[in-house]
Amino acid sequence: MTESFKRNFGLGIIGLSVISLICFGILGIGRDINSPLNFDGATIYAAGRAWLMGLNPYKLALLNQSVAGIKEIPGFEDGGFFYPPQAAIFCLFVGLFDYSVGKFVWLGFNLLSIAAIVAMTIDTINRSPNHRGNQLGRWVMAAIIIGNPFTTHVVWMGQTSLIAFAATMGSWFFSQRQKFVLAGICLGLASFKPQICLLLGIWFLLERNWKILAVSLATAIVMSAYPLVFYGGPVETLAAWHQGIKDSYLIVTFNKPGFQDKVGMESLLAFFGLNLPAIKILGIILTILLWVFRNKINPEDIFAVIMGISFSFLGYTHVYDYVGLLPILTSLWLYCYDKQKASLSMIALVFLLFFPRRFFLAAGLPFLVHWRTIVVLILLISVVFFSIKAKSNQSLQPELS
Repeated sequence: MTESFKRNFGLGIIGLSVISLICFGILGIGRDINSPLNFDGATIYAAGRAWLMGLNPYKLALLNQSVAGIKEIPGFEDGGFFYPPQAAIFCLFVGLFDYSVGKFVWLGFNLLSIAAIVAMTIDTINRSPNHRGNQLGRWVMAAIIIGNPFTTHVVWMGQTSLIAFAATMGSWFFSQRQKFVLAGICLGLASFKPQICLLLGIWFLLERNWKILAVSLATAIVMSAYPLVFYGGPVETLAAWHQGIKDSYLIVTFNKPGFQDKVGMESLLAFFGLNLPAIKILGIILTILLWVFRNKINPEDIFAVIMGISFSFLGYTHVYDYVGLLPILTSLWLYCYDKQKASLSMIALVFLLFFPRRFFLAAGLPFLVHWRTIVVLILLISVVFFSIKAKSNQSLQPELS
């Protein structure tokens, strides 16, 4: 392929991805009319309003009270606000606006997160030693990030996954460039959704990178400052969060392992009647093993593997959180770009990952709704395999020269 063709092809797929984002993520074409733009982000807004009114957002009745009279938010029936106190910095900011404005402010946060993920991914590809896949890879990965169904779904919902993942990715990105203060700030920002960044925090702990951990803790405290000061201090605030989760998080069907929107091995096994919540510990164990054998794989793949382990074993994640799998797709692109059989296999797996669940449900095949967990596990194993092989080849080259 000529450079001109690559550039034109890249511009074309970027254009299509932007159209996808606008149509399905902002305009809501094909979406349920009962689920308007930012229907999940409305919880973030309501929590901010509750804190500003001196109410406890972890109490469903008080959360509803904070947005009473706002026609676009009819109320929360079976859900609630479950984020830790450091989410306050986001909630309070959007809560300062009228909801008609606040929902677009939150949309702006999500769009900025997409831009940040694209920028960090392109920089990662540019630094890759596999130059053959770099130029086209920049266009392809940017298009996937912008227009894939998980991204558009998060934007439409007003969910927090893109923001939390962008911050988590930023923490790894800056840590690899020895900018530990920025890495710590990003990790602290990501901590409002701990299931996304927990294993990366454990990695930094294993690395004894105290500066990142200290800065992240300080950042989380600053983010929690308002409820800590105005809601009775850290003990009272954390107790309210814990009680809110205890009272309603697992009562909501949407959050129960086995439900079609819950992902990971725990949910897959629960669907078939096997209750194994302890499988979460395996995610921590695998992260420790990854650190022990870190010299066996390429350093640029470590973050991808950590995210793969998170989504396979850690739990507390939903389908839309799969935006955090983008580093795995980046690594696989760089390894498989010039390998025909491997490329076809990876394309098939990515197709299955993005394949709409509604077709399985319409066909009366509900037992297939957790197929993505298996796909993610295969993608994770593939990255580890290619990375070990590449690292081994690098070790052999000096001996042969």
